[in-house]
Amino acid sequence: MLKFQRILALFVWIITFCVVHAEITADELPDLTGGVIPLLYSDPRAGFGAGGQLFSGGRLSSRGEAVYLVRVKNQSGDPIEGDSLIVVVHRIQEAARLRDVTTELEVVDSDGNTSEGKPYFRVPLGDKSELEPYGESEEFTIEIRNPNLLRLYPPVLRVRGVRRTPSQAFQDTLQHAGPKDELSPEEEPVPIE
Repeated sequence: MLKFQRILALFVWIITFCVVHAEITADELPDLTGGVIPLLYSDPRAGFGAGGQLFSGGRLSSRGEAVYLVRVKNQSGDPIEGDSLIVVVHRIQEAARLRDVTTELEVVDSDGNTSEGKPYFRVPLGDKSELEPYGESEEFTIEIRNPNLLRLYPPVLRVRGVRRTPSQAFQDTLQHAGPKDELSPEEEPVPIE
């Protein structure tokens, strides 16, 4: 009877976790910035005007663009679920008045926007299902079009996602354990009462 209750409890937990996890939006994902950091640098392949400079070849460009390459590094000891991992363009400040102009600019090919209108990008991990502890994601591009030719600071990025704690990893191990991995009656742990 006790074994049946454990299996039932595990089944309920898995179903609850899957249903809750499937309905999480970008706004509800926990902010992982600090433990998981975005690495941002200008794309050298994009040419002189790609770093956000006002002048290109000595002439005022008709439309300023800034192209950045981004990777995410997991500095925490927990894996991060790949399907949940996003980078939000939190703020882009104008240099002259130090005001947030993120919603006035065009961020090209974002995967969506938060409820505040901040664009976000899904972090590519290749064939991996999670970003392992102390690992790095694949590189992706953030292109910002600046039609008003404002002088801009580089964007401030925030990382959001679901961190798998050791207890969740243990539950996943139990979930994937098949009949060959079952414990014999001699090996089963004795319940503590």
